[in-house]
Amino acid sequence: MMRRRVTTTILLLYAVSVAAVTVLPIRAHPAAYWAAEPWWTVFHWIPGVVDGPSFVLNVIMFIPLGVLLPLLRPRLDAVRRLTAYAAGASFSIELTQFVLGMTLGSRRTVDVNDLIANTAGALVGLLILRLALPSRRRRATCVAGKPSSPPPPE
Repeated sequence: MMRRRVTTTILLLYAVSVAAVTVLPIRAHPAAYWAAEPWWTVFHWIPGVVDGPSFVLNVIMFIPLGVLLPLLRPRLDAVRRLTAYAAGASFSIELTQFVLGMTLGSRRTVDVNDLIANTAGALVGLLILRLALPSRRRRATCVAGKPSSPPPPE
């Protein structure tokens, strides 16, 4: 039970940190500040057009998610399920950045490459977890305790 609390606390601190890095600071600007620039310029839809350091940092940012979620929820110890969760979390960040940009004028970019890198980072985290704890049963019981049902097959 104590391991679960510690892991949950780490996950919550991690989530707050990710929110702080991806959303803050919020710099509100008047509409006139961006008047010469169309609103759709905040979207970067072309995959692969990204600077390397930014991509790598986005991968690194989501590695903890790929380690912590399967430990807390053994059902997420599956590539497809974790991919869906990571992509959903990354999409939520991008959507938040877009909404803040349109409402407050903070003008953070919405980038498909961030979505790809974040999702890849979670999968790297899952790989690290599987290398550290090769036994599926051990991963399922490490933090979550005795499983009520066996983890799903890959």
